[in-house]
Amino acid sequence: MKLKLKYFNDFTLLIPLIMVFVGEIVSYIYPFLSSPIKVLTCVMLIFPIWLKIKIPSKLLFALLVFIFFFIIAFTKSFNYKAALEDGIRYFFPIAVLLYGYYNKHKLNLFVGFIIIFTLLNFLVQLNNYYYYYIDPQRQWFYIRYFIESQNKTIYWPAKTFGVLRATGLVIFFGAFGILNFMAFWLTYYYYFGRYRKLCLVIFSLGVFISTSFKTIGFFLITLVIKYYKKLKYLLILPPVAICLYFLVGSEIRDSIEKSIEIRLRLYVTEGNSARSESYRAMFNEFKDFNLLGEGIGVFGGPASTKYNSPYYDEIDFNWYDTTLLATTDTYYPHLFVEMGILGGLSYLFVLLIPLMYRRMRYDKLEMLCIVYGMLFFDSLFSFSLNNLVMLTITILFVYPILYNKQKTLLEE
Repeated sequence: MKLKLKYFNDFTLLIPLIMVFVGEIVSYIYPFLSSPIKVLTCVMLIFPIWLKIKIPSKLLFALLVFIFFFIIAFTKSFNYKAALEDGIRYFFPIAVLLYGYYNKHKLNLFVGFIIIFTLLNFLVQLNNYYYYYIDPQRQWFYIRYFIESQNKTIYWPAKTFGVLRATGLVIFFGAFGILNFMAFWLTYYYYFGRYRKLCLVIFSLGVFISTSFKTIGFFLITLVIKYYKKLKYLLILPPVAICLYFLVGSEIRDSIEKSIEIRLRLYVTEGNSARSESYRAMFNEFKDFNLLGEGIGVFGGPASTKYNSPYYDEIDFNWYDTTLLATTDTYYPHLFVEMGILGGLSYLFVLLIPLMYRRMRYDKLEMLCIVYGMLFFDSLFSFSLNNLVMLTITILFVYPILYNKQKTLLEE
């Protein structure tokens, strides 16, 4: 009876997390339900906090400081509807962080859930590959765009290097990559069962088939840092990569070269992209020493484009060939333009406050650096800090890692 009650309680704790992933799928099928589902999920994550928990004093103080600047930025918005819609998103990472604190002694449960969920995503992706090469139209998660200037329909997510980008059940290749990245390191640090090596291989492969260059790059960086004493074995990688490059077909080689050329032109040599434009806007705000920001819902987020924010015209913002984007696909410009220097820093301080935890074991610090590093690095090129899926597979683990007293968790 006690065992059944334990399973029931564990499942109850996982319901908000399951809602996050189910909500992401539903929002792609029925976009008009996206916002209500995310708000409901956010409420479910925060609600238990007010019933049983005393929020840590440092976190509470940081929250109050942020809310002060948030209210100022909210009142400065050009449109209160836009401020409300984008303003709610600022509380997504806070809600997930608090839910992790509420369940700070449930690291075992969360790690097991993520490992099983990632394996399920891997199996679904194998199914996606199978049906894609039979009939691409059967990919139910595809979003279709019609480009009038080119008179053609394109599908998202697209192929890269001639290969379908892996999405699994999380729908987005970026989320699939980070999910496998987190599953790899959670397995490395906390799972020591009989299938550990197999899981590590599967999750490593999952990172690469996501074709998310941000995640792959950061994954390689973490591997190099972790295994720096064995760097001599990595010397074999360049010749292996060169051999594979010349062994693949000419079509894939041409796709690789074109992809690299486009990314170098967009982000390095010319900077002709909405992302580079958004950073121009942010640095202009820094240059003008804007402490309190332009207002919530003004720039970068989905509400700013939905309600036609005048800020884009004021700074002569150029979307280039990405006019279909609902956001600028960069989080920090969105944060600092809307909240200002002080408001933006106060927000980041709320998220980083757990690092002020005293007497932290070195292995915990390593894992926290991996969690924060992946989330914050990805946010340079995306809206990860506003994405409930990304937050659930990263920042949720912060407090459970801090309060974990065991060095190993799952042994069987």
